[in-house]
Amino acid sequence: MSSTDLAVIIVVIVAFVAVAAAVAVVLSVREASRDLRAVLVELRSSTLPAVRAIEADQAAVRDELERASGLLDRVDQVTARAEGISRVTYRAIADPVIKTAAVLRGTSRAGRRLRGDMEEAG
Repeated sequence: MSSTDLAVIIVVIVAFVAVAAAVAVVLSVREASRDLRAVLVELRSSTLPAVRAIEADQAAVRDELERASGLLDRVDQVTARAEGISRVTYRAIADPVIKTAAVLRGTSRAGRRLRGDMEEAG
């Protein structure tokens, strides 16, 4: 056996080991790929209903926000009207009440003065 034959045998053995290692790596990657694919299928099957539920909830929340916004607009309108009615009512009632009170007070003072004058005279 010559050194050339020995070198060829060593190269063949190294090549065989390299091919075996490459096959092992390919099989490992293939198995990992299958596991990953299974996890992705499971993840997709579990997340799609959740995403659909979130979308439905989002639509419901959007509807409720629009409804609440409408209610707030109505409350603002009612508040503005109530303030206007309150001002008008105050003006309509306050002026006559104040004037009536002033007249009564003036009448009361005048009555006291007249009684005082009559007591002095009598």
